[in-house]
Amino acid sequence: MSHQVLARKWRPRQFADVIGQEHVVRALANALETGRIHHAYLLTGTRGVGKTTLARILAKALNCLGADGTATTPVAVPCGVCAACTAIDAGRFVDLLEVDAATNTKVDEMRELLETAQYRPVSGRYKVYIIDEVHMLSKSAFNAMLKTLEEPPSHVQFILATTDPQKLPITVLSRCLQFNLKNLPPPLIAGHLTKVLTAEGVAFEAPALDLIGRAAEGSARDSLSLLDQAIAYGAGSVKTADVATMLGALDQGYLVSLLNFVAQRNAKALVAEVESLATRSISFDSMLKELASLLTQVALAQQIGADDTNAHPHQAEINAFAARFSVDDVQLLYQIAVLGRRDLALAPDEQSGATMTLLRMLAFAKARDGGSADPSGGSSGKPESSEKIVTVASVVTQSAASASPIIADVKIAQLADQTWSQFIAHLDLKGLSAMLARQTSYESLQGKTLTLQVPLSQKHLAQPRYIDSLQTEIAPHFADGVQLNITIGGAGQGSLAAAEALEDNERQSRAEESIMQDPFVRDMEIEFGATVRRDSIRPLTH
Repeated sequence: MSHQVLARKWRPRQFADVIGQEHVVRALANALETGRIHHAYLLTGTRGVGKTTLARILAKALNCLGADGTATTPVAVPCGVCAACTAIDAGRFVDLLEVDAATNTKVDEMRELLETAQYRPVSGRYKVYIIDEVHMLSKSAFNAMLKTLEEPPSHVQFILATTDPQKLPITVLSRCLQFNLKNLPPPLIAGHLTKVLTAEGVAFEAPALDLIGRAAEGSARDSLSLLDQAIAYGAGSVKTADVATMLGALDQGYLVSLLNFVAQRNAKALVAEVESLATRSISFDSMLKELASLLTQVALAQQIGADDTNAHPHQAEINAFAARFSVDDVQLLYQIAVLGRRDLALAPDEQSGATMTLLRMLAFAKARDGGSADPSGGSSGKPESSEKIVTVASVVTQSAASASPIIADVKIAQLADQTWSQFIAHLDLKGLSAMLARQTSYESLQGKTLTLQVPLSQKHLAQPRYIDSLQTEIAPHFADGVQLNITIGGAGQGSLAAAEALEDNERQSRAEESIMQDPFVRDMEIEFGATVRRDSIRPLTH
């Protein structure tokens, strides 16, 4: 018997066999069970996710006669053994008409097809039209189909499939029940391939299936085709090294090395590693894609911590990078990787494009222990976590009873604008009180009455509920309580918001100056006539 490729052999024949599309399967099964069957369905999604497969299973469900041949209505679970089911599986069911719209785009072909819709089914319960890549039909062909689609005979079912629903006329979309099929995540694909190889009795290594799962890019059909290729390449087994070579894939261990060289600002080692990858025929497009994926894991580790239930093979290194790079740097590296991959086609060759992308990372990103100047003008060592901590000991004392800061009346009378903004910065204010406090500047304290000024541009904040909220927040910090009095006027130069704006402007100026003086940038200006857009420069924050 001739060999049958895995993509055909393992094509689902029941709804239960379809993986990753539970939202569609459930809706179709419920419709069949309750008899609420629409006359036209539209299945959308990228290649190989199951559009045509689901269309054929639905066709079987609509026409299944049951194992005993007595079923008179559609079923949610086709029997697979009746005359209708076996004929559909074999591709010889006369009442199932499959059309590839990519090769049958003309209006005459569509009219000829639809002329048969008026005749009742020959052997089935429904006459089913499956039109694949329906977006390829011409405008005239759509118009020809529209009348039948709008008022179809009771014995006709349309199942349309497309990878590009945006190209369908709204008049067609509005007459269909639409389901969007999702791309399958790599772990789900790898799990499915595990079941396939176990059933086939083929030896395999789990990491090899992970590589295939990522290379399939969400397509179940592509993953099975790649698996067939991997079995042939490995002479009957699926090994990680063979699959990596076959795909031109990059083991994540090399990605860790590349990122380490970026962190160390070791250009020589970085370029040497790229040369090494080239000798192994590694796809640089895949390399940048996988590097972006690794940086995504680093960002996740920084923001939400490591997921111990589904640990990455290089989780220890990922955690180290999460501590070593700043949050901003990781975002920058990710963006460089994505844009570098996009621009590979414009480079002299892929290796040159990949090399320049990695050198760009080295030039613009700074690891926390990297040892070079920060574009924002800061030092290159560990982040100064105490940078914004200011001393207000002259106005703040500690109470033995609460250990919370208390401002004595004798000292508060000597408050200046700067001291007031420092005090506000140290309070953990939220919501309304924070909005008002950041815009206030100190005027005076007479008795228990503390007078603050809000600039005219922020007068909308001087509302009673805002004032009451701020008074409640700061009262515990005054020995005898406090009564707030808010006046309106001035430019608010002594406020915390103004101080922060001034600091931001200074940091922006330092960042621009640092970029303009950077040797790499100056070389680009001289050699390529490049111009730096100052409005694109942003200081890094840690």
